[in-house]
Amino acid sequence: MRKLLVGAALAGALATGIVAAPAQAATTTANTAATASTAAQAQYTKHWFEGYSNFGRGEHRNERSYYKGYWYFSDGRYHFDLNTWDRDRDRENTYVEFWYHDDRGWHLGHRFSTQGHKEWKFSYSRKGGFDGFRVRIGEGTTRDFDWNTYYRHSF
Repeated sequence: MRKLLVGAALAGALATGIVAAPAQAATTTANTAATASTAAQAQYTKHWFEGYSNFGRGEHRNERSYYKGYWYFSDGRYHFDLNTWDRDRDRENTYVEFWYHDDRGWHLGHRFSTQGHKEWKFSYSRKGGFDGFRVRIGEGTTRDFDWNTYYRHSF
C-alpha cells in the first residue's frame, strides 16, 4: 500500500510537471513578446519643445497661451505631438503655426487654433529633404495675431 501511495504521488508530480511545462513555455513566450514590444517603443527618443504667447496689457503672466510638444524619428518619418492651452479666457483664439524646412525652403505646414485645450498629431517623411521646423504661438482674431518668437529646430 505504501509503495502504491508513493507511486501515485510520483506519477502526480510528473503529470503536474508535464502540464506546467507548456504553460511555463507560453509565459516565457509572452514575456519575450512583451520585452520585444517595449524595446520597439524605446527605439526612439522623444525630443521636447515648448513656448508661451506674449501677454498684453492687463494680462497676468499666468494667463498666457502655452504649447508643449515633442517629436521623434521612426520608420523614415518625423512624428510630432503638440498640445496647446488657451488660458486667458478672453474669447480670442490661440493660434499655433508649424512651419517646416526642406530642400525648397520654408513652408507653412499647419495652423491650428483653439479656445481651450487641444492636441494635434502629424508626421512628415524624411524624403524630400525635411530638415527642420519652427513653431510659434499667438493670440487674437483671424485678422489680428499677437505672435511670439519662433521656436526653431534643425536636424
